[in-house]
Amino acid sequence: MESAFVLHRRRYRETSLIVEFLTYERGRIAAVARGALRAKSNLSGVLQPLLPLRLEVRGRGELFTLTHAEAAGPALQVSGVRLYSIFYLNELLIRLTVVHDPVPELYDLYAASLHRLAAGADLEPVLRAFESGLLNIIGLGMNLECDAETGETIDPDGIYDYVANHGPTRVAGAGTASSVRGATLLALAGQVAWGIAEGREAKRLMRYVLDHHLDGRPLAARELFSTSRERKT
Repeated sequence: MESAFVLHRRRYRETSLIVEFLTYERGRIAAVARGALRAKSNLSGVLQPLLPLRLEVRGRGELFTLTHAEAAGPALQVSGVRLYSIFYLNELLIRLTVVHDPVPELYDLYAASLHRLAAGADLEPVLRAFESGLLNIIGLGMNLECDAETGETIDPDGIYDYVANHGPTRVAGAGTASSVRGATLLALAGQVAWGIAEGREAKRLMRYVLDHHLDGRPLAARELFSTSRERKT
């Protein structure tokens, strides 16, 4: 059996589910859980996000058949905005990764991020670390440590324009609305501590970079989070 987390599930026919998993050995896969919605089936209760699993699948091609699934530990306890954040992580994985690409480092990054969120770690640094780590692992890593034009080391006090697929370029003066300080780039690289300004700029920068790689297609998790905040105001 292999370690896995549920990323997404949807109804399939009358009593079954199609479930997308992130697994340690196979990467992202999809499998049919036959009969999972039947009253006597224990699969529906097991096939939940935030629950570490051990599972077995069989078959070939894009869609496997789930033959066994069991909890590998207690479910992580996450609620509120942190739960929406996990929906966001899951959607990023589904949108930016390819199926059947075994990348254990990605599974480890995801599991560590879930545990940090469940443990109450500051939300924004966890999300930014996941975003930048995901891009690195799938071959779309960001240049965060040197000027793309001159090769000079990033100056934490400098102002930089960041261009996706190219990197940061130092600019004179205050820069533009899309510019970030060097300290923000270094915080994303894990070289300096996060501050309020770094967190704000990093969020804006990562949204721009991710939107570029998503070809501008909106993320449902962002809209869900925005809607939930509007309902509370």
